[in-house]
Amino acid sequence: MSRIATNLTRTTSIQVTDQLLSALRNTQRQLATVERQIATGKAVEKPSDAPDKIAAILLLESRLEARAQEEKNVVHGAGVLSNVDSALNDVTDILLEAKTIASSQIGVGSDAVTRRNQATVIDAQIQALTDIANRQHQDVSLFGGGSSLSRTAPAFQSFLGGVRYVGSSSNIQGDYGLGAPLDFNSNGAEAFGALSTRVISQVDLDPQPTASTLLADLAGAVDAGIRKGSLNLTVDGTSVLVDLTSADTLGDVMTRVNAAITAIDATAGSLGLNGAGFELTAAAGHTISIADTNNGRIAGDLGVAISATGAATVGGDLNVRLTERSPTSAFGATIDFASGLRITNGSDTKVADFSGAATVQDMMNIVADLRIGVRLAINEAGTAMNLVSEVSGIELSIGENGGTTAQDLGLRSFGTDTQISDFRFGLGIEPVSGQDQFEIQLHSGASFSVNVAKTGTVSDVLAAISAAAAGAGLTVGAPGDAGTDFNVGLAAIGNGFAFEDGTAGANDFRVAQIGTSLVASQLGIYQNAGAGGTLSGADVAKVKTDSVFTHLIALRDALRANDSAGITVAGEGLERSIDHVTQARAQVGVKSQRLEQQQQRLQEMQIAEKSTLSSLADADLTEVITRMTQLQQQLQASLQSGLSSMQLNLLDFLR
Repeated sequence: MSRIATNLTRTTSIQVTDQLLSALRNTQRQLATVERQIATGKAVEKPSDAPDKIAAILLLESRLEARAQEEKNVVHGAGVLSNVDSALNDVTDILLEAKTIASSQIGVGSDAVTRRNQATVIDAQIQALTDIANRQHQDVSLFGGGSSLSRTAPAFQSFLGGVRYVGSSSNIQGDYGLGAPLDFNSNGAEAFGALSTRVISQVDLDPQPTASTLLADLAGAVDAGIRKGSLNLTVDGTSVLVDLTSADTLGDVMTRVNAAITAIDATAGSLGLNGAGFELTAAAGHTISIADTNNGRIAGDLGVAISATGAATVGGDLNVRLTERSPTSAFGATIDFASGLRITNGSDTKVADFSGAATVQDMMNIVADLRIGVRLAINEAGTAMNLVSEVSGIELSIGENGGTTAQDLGLRSFGTDTQISDFRFGLGIEPVSGQDQFEIQLHSGASFSVNVAKTGTVSDVLAAISAAAAGAGLTVGAPGDAGTDFNVGLAAIGNGFAFEDGTAGANDFRVAQIGTSLVASQLGIYQNAGAGGTLSGADVAKVKTDSVFTHLIALRDALRANDSAGITVAGEGLERSIDHVTQARAQVGVKSQRLEQQQQRLQEMQIAEKSTLSSLADADLTEVITRMTQLQQQLQASLQSGLSSMQLNLLDFLR
């Protein structure tokens, strides 16, 4: 019996055609790929081309883009620094020439006419120096610091007879792939000493914490800031974790801790603020303790790693930093805000009235609104405020306005803690060894001599004068006291020593020099009040910005006034300025060298990264061309095979 074999199949012409077309399309697709690889040189153009390599390729491409931008930044930064260096070189030349003029106008060979002529030269140098200080490179102010200064608002401007710096004390920074930003310009304080540093407060304003105090504004109980996390709260033996990770203020801390206490026992106690830190209170019969977790630090940082049993326990000092947000009502120090600061800059005098200031920022704005060339700033430690003069070449004085505001803030330029060595712009006083320095004579004919040779501060001088008066049998008080023979203190308005004669008689009330001593003049008290009962000393503790412009202006003014001593002092100041500019130029050189080295490093890194990227993404032309040849042969073979299969007759089909 016959049968049909089951292993035999019949292929239709449509199936043959489909198989042929599929093979042709696959070969042509591969040919198109290799042709594109030959044309572009790339083996990987989309993620599907090489899924195992695409992550590395994308990372390398991203790095190369960053390197290219960093190299552009380096070129720009190096250009700015090069211009800064060139400008400082020009500044040095001007200062050396001015110093030469100062030296030539001291001693024999100089006269009033010659000095006036040289003053004209110095005046031109001041203008040239101002032009240099206002130079820009590609719209970047070379010496404007980090401020946004336009061409119409130069960093250095004429103001009240001096030169005002309106720029920043910090610099513009750029990303050069160094791991940290690098300054690429300079500023007026760094290059020219354009901001004063003498009116520096030593008064810690000790701001007290409030519920709204930010954790970011705290130095913390261990002076390490606040390291957020969770703390362990135990109430009568029951412990819970309190998550403070997202807490922003001290109020947030209290809210979450007190909520946790209440959840355990609403009558147990609470956490609150008291003075400089927290206070943990446990009601009678209850014990509450707070501690850090094994890896936590926040309880210690907040000063609340403490325990309380039936009483209150005070935590550590939170050490609140002074910020622009600090409320004036939270100052730990007692401040007379109502009287205000009496600020005299050059010929202009204005009063900063802080009676309406609610925050430190308000105080800063009040001073800025005076438009007198002075700014109020918080010190780096965040403990006090300093007054900074922006104007070179004129004299600054910070005094009282009938109260104690300046002294309370530590900002009085002639205060009890002012160093005598700061008098007369750093010249101080020059006591004659072995003798008293001056004598104070009263209306009654009584007198006493004073030796201030061992004094260091204004307070020491006041104490020496009071002791000498008491030693002469006189009753001594403070200005304004009644019933005393002699009163001594500081001026209630402005600055200077203030003496009052409470005796009666026909003699003049005066301060006389003794021997060859000039200390009375140097203290500003060499005066004769005659029949008057008040003797007001001069302000000899004024401040001048120790800047390049100040010394040039001082030299010009001394030359015009035919003042030999002033020319000498200005020449010494110019010597300091030359050293200052030299140091600034050295810093610029260090930055330029770093950028030069970084540019070379970036180029080397780009070469290495491009090489790695090429090995991952670029096509091997030898391999690709060989593959193309193979595919062409494969295509030809497929076409020949198809031609043969497509020429079948009926017998071939039936067979």
